[in-house]
Amino acid sequence: LEDICNDVLGYGPLEPLLARDDIADIMVNGSKNVYIEVNGKVEPTSIRFRDNQQLLNICQRIVSQVGRRVDESSPICDARLPDGSRVNVIAPPLSLDGTALTIRKFKKDKLTLDQLVKFGAISPQGAEILKIIGRVRCNVVISGGTGSGKTTLLNCLTNYIDREERVITCEDSAELQLQ
Repeated sequence: LEDICNDVLGYGPLEPLLARDDIADIMVNGSKNVYIEVNGKVEPTSIRFRDNQQLLNICQRIVSQVGRRVDESSPICDARLPDGSRVNVIAPPLSLDGTALTIRKFKKDKLTLDQLVKFGAISPQGAEILKIIGRVRCNVVISGGTGSGKTTLLNCLTNYIDREERVITCEDSAELQLQ
């Protein structure tokens, strides 16, 4: 019964993956290849869709929530789940092996610079410099590849910007958790 409800009202076979807090990314390459990223490592799952049509229907359900569609005439679509997770869909004919879906899950807890030091992602001296940069209104460019921590670092820096400052962000999809 739960599977039927998930298929009709939810995100089908993706529901158990979306419920897990330890998963950072869900990657679907056609109806039979579903991968997850946990602790920085990509691993295959046993999750399968019945067929590509079920996968495409789930993708349509996701993108329709933000007034978009994905089909042959509009095969690429970016959207957002209600929890803030980012979604990218690429449908045939651009995706040769069936519909491709990627979900970058939204983290509920915002990391701090002190936590990044504790995890060994940044040195204590580097964290202090970044705190100063946030306080003294320096212009900063943060760049890096996909999943490299750009948004995490910028979210950390926002803790040190004066609350009275006007902050403007330009994002192709809203991710920042300004505090």
